Amino acid sequence: MKKQYWNIGVLLLLTSVLVYLLYWRFQVSQTRFFDVDEFSYMHWTAQIARGEHMYTDFFSYITPGFMWVFAPIYWICGVSVQVFTAARTVSFIIFLGILGSLGYLFGITRGWKWALLPVVMLAFLPMPYDKFLEIRPDNLATLLAIVGVIGEIWAIRKKNNNWPWLVSGLAYGASLFVLVKTLPFVAVGAGVAILSSRKKFPLFMLGIIVPWALFILGETVAGRLSIMWYSLTRLPFEAYKTAVNYYMGPNLLFYPNDWFYGRGSSPITFGLIVNHVIWILALVVGAYRLVTPVRGKKDDTLIELLIAGIFFVSVASYIKFFPLKHSQYLISIAVFVAYYAADGLANFFDWLTSAGGRESLSIVLLGFAYLLVVVTRDVNTPKLLWTNTAQLTEVATLIQTVPLTDRVVDLEGRMVFWPDGYPVSGLPFDAFLSYVSRRPPPLAQYLAIHPAEYIYEGDSNRFITFSAENLAYIKAHFAPVAGFGGRLLKSL
Repeated sequence: MKKQYWNIGVLLLLTSVLVYLLYWRFQVSQTRFFDVDEFSYMHWTAQIARGEHMYTDFFSYITPGFMWVFAPIYWICGVSVQVFTAARTVSFIIFLGILGSLGYLFGITRGWKWALLPVVMLAFLPMPYDKFLEIRPDNLATLLAIVGVIGEIWAIRKKNNNWPWLVSGLAYGASLFVLVKTLPFVAVGAGVAILSSRKKFPLFMLGIIVPWALFILGETVAGRLSIMWYSLTRLPFEAYKTAVNYYMGPNLLFYPNDWFYGRGSSPITFGLIVNHVIWILALVVGAYRLVTPVRGKKDDTLIELLIAGIFFVSVASYIKFFPLKHSQYLISIAVFVAYYAADGLANFFDWLTSAGGRESLSIVLLGFAYLLVVVTRDVNTPKLLWTNTAQLTEVATLIQTVPLTDRVVDLEGRMVFWPDGYPVSGLPFDAFLSYVSRRPPPLAQYLAIHPAEYIYEGDSNRFITFSAENLAYIKAHFAPVAGFGGRLLKSL
């Protein structure tokens, strides 16, 4: 009976900490300013919601899966600034899905006793805290990929049931269709699937292929196969050729940074220290699990290989292959950081219980909970000052100022309710279009034939990337609109 009450007490403590962490997460989600990428994704989603087609009606080098999921927000909210806060709420719900899937993954692989621990770890983890809350496809793709991992574990264990292989493949395929950054999940998952059952591997691959086959069939019927194929294969490499001019080391985000780790009298804050301890612990535990596979059962060894393999292939991909080391590229890695950090802590807690009794563990757990609560408060309090109020107020002002039928060249992506005045929007297009083999005409030439009523720079500061030809055309044909500080220009 005492053990039962003890387990309930531990569960209540971890649940209380989780609720507190999620309270802060939701506050930051609804309050923090919108990243320029979020405006871009919302802009492209608005175009999809209006019935426009990617690749032909507007420039894109990603798949439409994310936009299809978020498009109903526009149908529900209409022309209102609420589309942005609603999208942030949906992103928060997706994050809750990641937490739930992570807890379930831990439960079926490590046992249910500490299944809430990785959930708490991920809800706390400072790097990349904000990115889990933003409007971007990375989070939805990660959620689907974790579902794929869970499905594959089911498939490995359930020898007489073929359906988990198909379900796992479908989840992996859907994650890739949302964002190809989850390729490490799929590559490692495919390798483990072959090792587990070559006979059932075709069913697994069928699941991966189905979402893409349906998409390609639809594009073929619509006559867009050639431009779609180019946009998803060659175009991303062409557009990212400019990345060599903006080198970001893989360790850049782990230097002192008050954006993620809070402010203090010293650059080395508690947020930074705790974050780095968690990441290092996860890497050590993950490496240990990878090189010491479970003895005896092949299935358990394959499951360890699946999880640890995805973790380290994702880390290696971030270090070696991603040209720009932005914090959103750490989203999928952070899930496994939480998993393996919790793995190590759970083993330590169990050892402490046997060595020092429940009293010792109680002291450690209370200290652990206090640390997470205090660091979360200190790290995230400044973020509540970096609000989105000014951004949303400007959107409301734009709705009142610019007729909804006028065409707008939107450099930032915030003007989601207006038809576009140029095929590329929400991107610094003059910085990379020279590398693109199938590019639209330069902005000046395009506007001379297809005039636009407005150009909106917003806070993106992207005029500095413009060519001399485009700047001269804008200066000659557009003038600033009063009250927008030069961020909105109107045709003369």
